[in-house]
Amino acid sequence: MKKLLSLIFSCCFLFSVFSVAGITSFAEAYETVMPEIQEYGFATMDDGVKIEYGIYGDLTAEPIVLLPCNGGEMHNLDGSVLPELARHFRVIAVSPRGTGNSGRGDCELTFEREAQDLACMLDAMGIEKAHFFGYSDGGNLAIVFAVNYPDRVMSLVPVGANISPWGTKINSQIPIITKYIKYAIEAYFTKDPEIALKRDIQKMMVTQPSLKFKDLEKITAPTLNIYADDDMMWPWHSQRITKSIPGATELRVPDSGHSDILEFREELFTAMFEMYREIGAM
Repeated sequence: MKKLLSLIFSCCFLFSVFSVAGITSFAEAYETVMPEIQEYGFATMDDGVKIEYGIYGDLTAEPIVLLPCNGGEMHNLDGSVLPELARHFRVIAVSPRGTGNSGRGDCELTFEREAQDLACMLDAMGIEKAHFFGYSDGGNLAIVFAVNYPDRVMSLVPVGANISPWGTKINSQIPIITKYIKYAIEAYFTKDPEIALKRDIQKMMVTQPSLKFKDLEKITAPTLNIYADDDMMWPWHSQRITKSIPGATELRVPDSGHSDILEFREELFTAMFEMYREIGAM
């Protein structure tokens, strides 16, 4: 009897050790350390503006373009998804117009203009198609690009995106509008170009994007629409984005909000990598 109890105890102990080891291994499976940058440079747009970019990972792998949140630049996703994606893709991190070291130009800041910039940048790199991952306004930009250049998108992962300001919850939109008014007043009285730039970037969240759900039917790439359980957008808006894109799937991350959704790495990468494997990208 004592031998049997000893055997059961030993088995339970070994099982717990391996279980803990397995959990630890699984938790550490996703890379968090930033890789070395393989290439850094600027792509010149048709109006002379230079757009900043950095490339990480295997230069022979399929390209994936990372697009930051409103006002963010090429390092916006360094501490979240970039290190892991660089293990599997040629990651191209971008600073949109007016952010990072990218130029501003004289044009109005719109997602359509920034989508045109991305197409010009890919042309300069000799890249015909790429995967796209965008967070918040970066997700909006990824969707606008996919609508305008469907043949250039291999896959699409917008995170916390909307296609119209009407899709944003009122309690989220009021602070956005208030901040825009603050910048607008300051820019008017100070004539400070830096404040004017902040005003113009903030204005994008107030007035854009201006897509309709029917426009999303133009998207042909495999799409995974990710949004938070308590996102800035109305759940019905996020769900309709998914339904409007042919063949799209979605992930509503439990117990998450717009600002912390990228911290749910296990949920995000599990869903993303499943899609990438299905389309042969991994």
